[in-house]
Amino acid sequence: MRANPPLQKLIIFIAMLPLLLTTGCWSSVELNNRSFARMLLVDKAESGVELTLAFPLPNRLIPGQAGTGGTQTGKPYTYVTKTGQDIGEAYRSIQSDLSRKITFGQTSVVVIGHELAKEGITPILEFIAREPRFHINADLFVTEGRVLDLTMVPIVFERFPADILISYGREHVTVNTTTTDCLITTYRGGDMILPLLKIEAKNMPGEKPEVVQWLGTDGAAIFREGKLQKKLSTDEMRGALWILGQLKDAEISVRSSTDGKSVNYMINKARTQIKPSISGDQVTILIKTKAEASLISSDSNVNLQDPLQRKKLERGIELLVEERMNGAIDKARRAGADVFSFGQYVDWHYPKEWNTLATRWRELYSRQIKIITEADITIKRIGSVKEPTKIRKTSHPEGKK
Repeated sequence: MRANPPLQKLIIFIAMLPLLLTTGCWSSVELNNRSFARMLLVDKAESGVELTLAFPLPNRLIPGQAGTGGTQTGKPYTYVTKTGQDIGEAYRSIQSDLSRKITFGQTSVVVIGHELAKEGITPILEFIAREPRFHINADLFVTEGRVLDLTMVPIVFERFPADILISYGREHVTVNTTTTDCLITTYRGGDMILPLLKIEAKNMPGEKPEVVQWLGTDGAAIFREGKLQKKLSTDEMRGALWILGQLKDAEISVRSSTDGKSVNYMINKARTQIKPSISGDQVTILIKTKAEASLISSDSNVNLQDPLQRKKLERGIELLVEERMNGAIDKARRAGADVFSFGQYVDWHYPKEWNTLATRWRELYSRQIKIITEADITIKRIGSVKEPTKIRKTSHPEGKK
């Protein structure tokens, strides 16, 4: 009896299905032959580009592994630096000195030096875009000085330097900009905003030496057409966080209208909407942000139970938020950089009108369009204490103790 050919093919197909679930190595290069770059540092050199890659050291990661003798000595990471006419040549020079093949599959941070940022970061983005193993969600930063100063920073709270920088974006300490964001904006004009790092000397009791280089954030950098133009202060950077919708659990202080003393709040549930409108030749961008505020401390004797006083405090927070947002917008407009992508909002809402506005958008953005910021803050929680905690003097009648 002849077998049914279609049935026979079906049986063979079903029998082959388990083979598709069989796992295997995705690459012919063994893990033991790879060197995983965690961080990429790029800066300007006298003869081109200076590239530094940060690698974890496998023989120092776990005590007792080969080469450690049972104890862990030295840092579990290292830096390798080379220079070249371009980033590709510097990369090849680093690879030629290593016994393992470099892979960018775990690269989570890219830091760019100030001088190179002024010349333009397009070559760096070009290198990243053409490297198939590079993580597109890697965070980008700019330093105020030399990027190699970062290699001198002591690692106190984390195990690897890259983890510190990742946490800045994750905890919304500063603006969070990824390689994906930069690549998208590059194809739309190259206007972007990157977090700015500051490295300064600081006393660290218990460390040797006690005076060390300390890493922190210091505002943000404004780029126009891929080149660094201006810097946002810390307050302006916080205004940018509001506009970008990246603000999370931020502390803010305002002065009481009763005695001028500070009242401190924690901002929660912040959300921002950007809506463009066109009336005749006038383009208007309306930025509306809403958030809740929780009282965390107060030096003032203001009565927070009084609805009128609470409204005044809410308005004080709103004015401060609007001031910070306006400061960030004004600085970006003076640089001629549409870092908040207002043009894209106009394109999405008014595609026909955008066809005529696109060619002169940069000039319109810098000088003619109207940008309105509106903050709506509601004080939700004031705590269980109605009055500021303070020591009260007690008086004793004469002759009594």
